[in-house]
Amino acid sequence: MDESALERYFDNLIVNQDSLQVKVEEEELNEEELFLRLLPDELLTLYESSQGDTENGNRTGVDHSSQDSTGQAKVPGASSLPELGGSCVRPVTPLMPVIHVTELPQIQNVVSSVKLCCRLDLNFIAQNAWNVEYNPKSYKALVMRIREPRTTAVIYKSGNIVCTGAKSEDQSQVATRRFARKVQKLGFPVSFLDFKVQNVVASCSIFPVSLEQLMLVHHQHCSYEPELFPGLFYYVMPGITVTIFASGKMAFTGAKTVADIYRAFETIYPILSRFRRP
Repeated sequence: MDESALERYFDNLIVNQDSLQVKVEEEELNEEELFLRLLPDELLTLYESSQGDTENGNRTGVDHSSQDSTGQAKVPGASSLPELGGSCVRPVTPLMPVIHVTELPQIQNVVSSVKLCCRLDLNFIAQNAWNVEYNPKSYKALVMRIREPRTTAVIYKSGNIVCTGAKSEDQSQVATRRFARKVQKLGFPVSFLDFKVQNVVASCSIFPVSLEQLMLVHHQHCSYEPELFPGLFYYVMPGITVTIFASGKMAFTGAKTVADIYRAFETIYPILSRFRRP
């Protein structure tokens, strides 16, 4: 075979192989386009992003396994937080139950006293003042009332006044000054000295309480005789007594300030929570 014929043979062989390779590549592209057409939109987006990541990885040569120690593939849209060992995350529940106080103590009465520093003629006051009651045969003191603030004063001939019915310490002081002013207008040389809050009375209602169990555990602080009185007396603080009923109603007496009432309530409430009845 001559040399020119051999060259023509190899040229035809190379041309046929190139056309065959192009045809195969066209068939692969057609199959890929057909595959992409059949993919849903979500998977198509995922496929394109994975192709882009592959190209970027090949271009930069970064080792992704060194960045993700777990070696797991991350799906787009998944949380970027580290996994917690595959265990379920449960909300933390407090060890102690949360106490919701439905009602705080309400001030019902503030009892105060003041000295007018002069002797008084109660008969004269009873004859010349309004809204007074005086019956020396039954009670030696004179009773006087005012509407604002709505309070009552017990006035003694020694010049001492006891005011009841106020709802706060300030209101009680205003009321005693008004009583003193009424007496002064009748011609008595009064002075306003030594004003003191003698007793603050408050009440509230919480939850039913087992008084028998409370008495057994806290007998050193309690006095309970259900045959004589349905309430239990709890001596919560020096001078302050809490009268507790089985229904959960309480009365605070003996406090000198409103702050003492709330301190007593903060002390007694956790104790009563242990003896709560369903």
